[in-house]
Amino acid sequence: MTNKEVNAAIRESLGLPPKSEPQPTVPQEGHICDFPIWSYSKKRSTLTKLTITYEDGSFFQLEAPKGLPGVSSPGYLDILLYFGQRDLFRQNYIEISAYSVMKHLQIDPEHGSSYQNFVRDMERNFALMMKTDRFIDPVTKQRTYVTYFRVLDTMKLAKTRKGTSRFYFNQVFLESLRSGYLKRLDFDFCLYLDRETQPLARFLYAHLLKRIGQKSVYTRRLTGFLNDIGLGYVAKLETKRLNEMVKRSLIPALDLVKGQAVSHYEIDGDGNLVFFHT
Repeated sequence: MTNKEVNAAIRESLGLPPKSEPQPTVPQEGHICDFPIWSYSKKRSTLTKLTITYEDGSFFQLEAPKGLPGVSSPGYLDILLYFGQRDLFRQNYIEISAYSVMKHLQIDPEHGSSYQNFVRDMERNFALMMKTDRFIDPVTKQRTYVTYFRVLDTMKLAKTRKGTSRFYFNQVFLESLRSGYLKRLDFDFCLYLDRETQPLARFLYAHLLKRIGQKSVYTRRLTGFLNDIGLGYVAKLETKRLNEMVKRSLIPALDLVKGQAVSHYEIDGDGNLVFFHT
């Protein structure tokens, strides 16, 4: 018998319930929880620039010279961070094969275009440049500078899908991750959303967990929320069209993360999205 089986037998003989398995989690760096860096649809993957101006006057700007990473891209980053999370606390890179990444996402690595799609989306991830004045100086507690940063600094992609590739993460990203500015996400649930190609729901899962924090209620104007998550173009539509788009894209995504990021939510009579966490 294995140690695990022995321990289970001892607990059973003592009348104790089976010991629950620790939930596998993936670390999501706090800024990536806040900032939408992926395309939610194939149609908008050609978008090369995104600017969000917040109500307090701060801003976030993303430049994507090769177009926003596609709908499978959140899954690639989830796999890298899950299997390399320990490495990133002692070094600035993760080593893994594209074959392994695709297998975990249930993408057929032998399919002719799978590796090409992986390379394309990782090149788009690599090309992303972000700038924002929302970072708070740890000494002054003020927003006194504009930070320019990326997720990845260097990539060494193997020429074959089974070869080991190396991904070097940006120093700003690493400092934030190592300082504990992150959210721990349910890895299995992330994989489910990634495999079902639900990038909007995947982003909302991390975004809402960060925004609600330790509070029991998080309230945001619907139009402001759309702006926050990179759907500002929807917020500018006339009312009828806006409502149609919300019902078609936002509501199904929110329903997918209900019970995970939040217990439930509602849109009140004043046009506010109200999220509840119990």
